[in-house]
Amino acid sequence: MAGSGVPYALETALGSIAEELDCIGPGKPPVWLLGGSCGLLLHGVQLSAAPRDIDLYCDLEDAAQLHQALLRYTVCAPEEDYSGGCYSLRGLYFIGEVKVELVGGFRIGGGSGQYSVDISKLQPYAPIYALEGSGQLALMPLVHELIFNLLRGREERCRAIAELVKRDITGHLPLLEQLFEENHLEAAGLQPRLDELLGITESMRI
Repeated sequence: MAGSGVPYALETALGSIAEELDCIGPGKPPVWLLGGSCGLLLHGVQLSAAPRDIDLYCDLEDAAQLHQALLRYTVCAPEEDYSGGCYSLRGLYFIGEVKVELVGGFRIGGGSGQYSVDISKLQPYAPIYALEGSGQLALMPLVHELIFNLLRGREERCRAIAELVKRDITGHLPLLEQLFEENHLEAAGLQPRLDELLGITESMRI
């Protein structure tokens, strides 16, 4: 992972995660994606500070199996969390000195403005980051990260993500519009700000 900008402790922890979660037994493997600041850094997003922890996202039905795979690192088994206007089934782990959170069934907001994260639907759009000798990491798609950070009011991070999305705007638009439609995000009033950040015109829409 040389040149990625990921601190050594996080690099080591990511390698351990890839190895542990790639070795889950027979049957349908659980789906998980790397998100948060660590995932953004591996995408190539310019961050103001190096990541300090690791966020792993999954659907509710996969949380128990992933927890078992990470059991020896457990600080707190997955439990329901409603903080910050969000819901998730959240588990806490430490690999060495690195904090790792397993986030299952994440959703933010409520009513018509609710955004629910469906990892199984995002997985086909997830870029793969190859670790040297330690397997692979699937990253949360950039447009999900853009929507998430807009909903959290993280303006600086939104601008940094948008700069990268704009390099392949036509490639990102289909998933962006799919997430908007499925989550009824037009009700949250995000469209004008997204269009401004990404330089989207009506003629560009699919």
